[in-house]
Order: sequence, then structure tokens, then C-alpha cells
Amino acid sequence: MASYENQQRVIAQKERTITRFMAKASKTKMAQSMQKQLDKIDRVTIDQEDTAVMNLRFPPAPRSGQIVVEGKGVTKQYGKLLVLDHVDIKLDRGDRVAFVGQNGQGKTTLAKILVNQLTSTSGSITLGHNVQIGYYAQNQSDALGNSQTVLETMENASPPEMRTRLRSILGAFMFSGEDADKKVTVLSGGERARLALACLLLRPFNLLVLDEPTNHLDMLSKDVLKQALLDFDGTLIVVSHDREFLRGLTNRTLEFRDRHLHEYIGDVDAFLEKRSLDNMRQVELSSKIPAADALQPKREISYEERKRLQRNVSQAEKRIEKLEEELVKLEQVMGDMSFYERPDAHQVTKDYQQKKAALEEAMSEWEEAQSALDEAGI
Repeated sequence: MASYENQQRVIAQKERTITRFMAKASKTKMAQSMQKQLDKIDRVTIDQEDTAVMNLRFPPAPRSGQIVVEGKGVTKQYGKLLVLDHVDIKLDRGDRVAFVGQNGQGKTTLAKILVNQLTSTSGSITLGHNVQIGYYAQNQSDALGNSQTVLETMENASPPEMRTRLRSILGAFMFSGEDADKKVTVLSGGERARLALACLLLRPFNLLVLDEPTNHLDMLSKDVLKQALLDFDGTLIVVSHDREFLRGLTNRTLEFRDRHLHEYIGDVDAFLEKRSLDNMRQVELSSKIPAADALQPKREISYEERKRLQRNVSQAEKRIEKLEEELVKLEQVMGDMSFYERPDAHQVTKDYQQKKAALEEAMSEWEEAQSALDEAGI
């Protein structure tokens, strides 16, 4: 695209010069010569923008009880790291709730507890009458079996009565014809995300929990997903940092901050206004500690544990720095116009995705160790 735009600017400049010269008899011959040279230029072309998008519509939600899910005194602790501290949550039928806040504050943890993928340390979770859960995990697309084909993945996730509809569902998610026979291992991040969403539609549900569903989706697919969620007639929980995606999608916002939940009525824009924040990036950076917490004694840790945590922080920082440098180098390689003509393009792209995943893992390890040190006042 950059090469195309640069060439278009050069061509436009030459054409203006030719037009100007043609108006003068003394320079007509030169203008004709310039035109011949311009006609011989090997023009850079770009592919037409791919506007194909998935066709997503969630099945009608079976009717649930008025109270869909209720949590009381939910606490979650990983070793000595306290993530959620006696939080309460209640969702009524038709509620549409956004989970927002810094990474590591417990959004995904509570989502997993609510859908029974994780057990709380203490407290209780009660599902309402006839509640049927649909869950899209943050790493849902990564959990797909690489050795299976797209169709086999759907078959393994499908109840018997849906088997005859699998190819039509895949077609709606842009897997048509021979695409259904592709191995999952060769799919791009966006294709994996679409396949994971397709699997979600194979069973009815009235409580839909989505954890970072827009990861790997292009803008057109995100718009389709958002419209499908707006039309969904069940109860909805969305964990996301994407302001554009969340705008107008929910009617309640739960901010996860300092191991507790802070509720705001309205969508993400109403939440940001009430918090006097301009964007979601400021939510990520916000870490105001209530005065009561500041007065609590620091958690004491042994000398050996302190050394171990400090070593973990240092090792994670070095790993993060190294991975970031490697990603920059790969991005430079992948930014070359002829990159996709290289025989190793697929392997380089795969390496890039693996290093991105490794960077996220290193960031999580650093955050967990640093949080423990912070709690101990070190």
C-alpha cells in the first residue's frame, strides 16, 4: 500500500508537468517523451479490499428464571496472591454487563468461576432456573485441536441433531468448500477465532459469557459480532478493553479494582464519564488504592520467598525485553513487500505468533511476582 501510494504521488506530479508542458509549443515534444516514459512504468497494483464477513446470528435464548446467576462473598486466592476479596454479583434475566479494569484484577477469574471453569476459594455461586451457559474463553481459539480439520473440530463439538447443518454454519463463518478440510494448525488467528465462535453456536444458551472476543477479529467481523450481540435476547457478560466494541452494547459496567467490584449503570461511555477518564487506556493505568487498604499492615514474606519473587521479576523483565526486541525484528521482516513470496513466510508468521504469546505469558509472570512484592511493601 505504501509503495502504491508513493507511486501514485509520483505519477500525479509527472502528469501535472506533462499537462503544463503540452500547453507550450516549445515543450510539446518533451511532454510527449515524458508521456511515453510514464506509460512504460510498471504500475504497482493492490488487491481489492476483502469485504467478506461472517454471517453471525445467535440462536434464540431459552427462557431462564428471573435471577440468572448470583455470587455471594466470592473470594479467589492463588497461593498467597489474593485476586478477589468477598465480592458479590447478581445478574437478572436480560442484563448486559461489561467487565472492565486492569489486567490481573480478576475479570477472567470471575468469568471462569461464574461458568464453573474455576473453583472459588470461598463464597458461593448459584445459577438460576434453566440457565444454559455459552462461554468463549480468552484463549478459546488457541485451545482448538491443531491435528483436526475445521469440519472435524465442529463435529467433535456438535450434538447429533446439528450434524447436518455443520457445513452451512461453516459457510456463514467464511469456511466454504475446501476450507472445511483445512487443518486447524494452518489457520490464521482470525480464522481460529471465527471457528471458535462457530462452535459456540452449536448449542442453545441464555447466559453468554465472552472473554476478550474481539482478539484476532478484523474490524468488519467485530462489527458483525457486535450486531449479533445487540440482537441476542439472553443475558450477556463481556470482558473487554475495546471501547468501540463495548459502546452501546451493555447497560451495566463492573470495574475490577483492588480485589473488589465497582458498579456503574450504563455502557462504557457512561462509566468513563463517571470515572472522569478519557479512554480505556487510563483504566488500565488507574490503580488508586482506597485509604482503608493503605492502612492495612503489609503482608510479611520470608527472606527466601522475597529472593525468589525478586528473581522471578528480574528473569521476566529480561525475557520481556528480549521478546520485544525479537518481535520488532520480525515485524521489520514481515513488513517487506516481498515477504509473502518467501518460502519460509508461514514459519516466520508462526514464530511471530508464538513469540507474541510468549510475551503475554512473560508479562503475566512479571505481574504476578511484582504484585506479591508490592503487597509485601518491597
